[in-house]
Amino acid sequence: MKYGALPTRFSECAILNGARYDRNGFAVMAEDDMNLIVTDMHPRITGVGSTIRTLAPHIHSIERLAMVSSRTLPGIQSVNIWGAIKACLKRPKNKPFRIWHARRNKEMLLGLIIKHLLRGRIRLVMTSCALRRHSWFPRQLLASMDAIIATSDQAAGYVDNVVATIPHGVDCDRFQPALDRAAVLQALGIPGKYGISVVGRIRPEKGTDLFVDAMIRLLPQYPAFTACIAGKATAEHELFRRQLVARIEKAGLTQRFVWLGEVEYERMPQFHSAMSLCVAPARYEGFGLVPLEAMACAVPVVATHTGCYRDVIIPGVHGSLVPCDDVESLTSAIDQFMATPDRLAEMGKSGRKRVEQSYSANLEAARIVSVYRDLWSKAA
Repeated sequence: MKYGALPTRFSECAILNGARYDRNGFAVMAEDDMNLIVTDMHPRITGVGSTIRTLAPHIHSIERLAMVSSRTLPGIQSVNIWGAIKACLKRPKNKPFRIWHARRNKEMLLGLIIKHLLRGRIRLVMTSCALRRHSWFPRQLLASMDAIIATSDQAAGYVDNVVATIPHGVDCDRFQPALDRAAVLQALGIPGKYGISVVGRIRPEKGTDLFVDAMIRLLPQYPAFTACIAGKATAEHELFRRQLVARIEKAGLTQRFVWLGEVEYERMPQFHSAMSLCVAPARYEGFGLVPLEAMACAVPVVATHTGCYRDVIIPGVHGSLVPCDDVESLTSAIDQFMATPDRLAEMGKSGRKRVEQSYSANLEAARIVSVYRDLWSKAA
């Protein structure tokens, strides 16, 4: 039996001090104890999935949760859809109802089916980060939620029934500055003295082409820097990736770019800590956790005016902000940092402090749990 799956036989469990454990030594949550169910039903680890993986352990330390997901997290019960439905049809022992926390349309829809068609004893919470008007179907789903959490004031303006505005946070214990940045860069096999990163799916929306164009202009002037592209191109955008590779080859800069592919979730803190500058050139971003992860590792950020970036980054203190889809402004901003690399360390320290004070996962978890408890208390 894989960790996180519900035991199918009592013999697969052991009982110690009244608690049940699976054969791998992890606690098994009884259906009656599943007061909080968090969903992550996408087959791949996306940006949304990464925020859930970051946040779930911190929420679990305050209010025990179960996850509907094909992936598992240490110490957190993972259940399949049928197990979650079965639990939701029962009233929990210690709460008036269970809470179903969704982040995607299909997760909201499933929650509505459980609540209204199957008469499940649940309340529905949705986290919304979109910075644009939703299409008709998502609007109907959102209107049926019991509570909506927005990740920014701007996102809150596109939905009703927002009970709290809570920005995403970063696990500051996982993401920490490197003691020796150059040594970490070398350990990753990245040449040069300084690394400049762009992280995310390789596609136009993420602005990967803007990063490549800026680097093609700047790298010949700064031989100590290496451009690092961390992310995967799906089949839909494979041609886009090849075009970028061809553009780099034509400029004769193939050896100055490192394509890392999709960096595993567990290795992302090491990758960020090896970089000297992070670039977030997205044309659109709902929230965008990458700059916060970089800042937690004491890495300054050059970002566009989208997502959370304008709220998080104070220009001249933590990095720089530029207009979206403006390669000239992006190039100029990056150039200023490459020309004066000694500024990067001090800005990085300010960024780390900013995340610790205002954007930690601990703080986000505490705020979200307050929303849950408010819902429970109103029904008491």
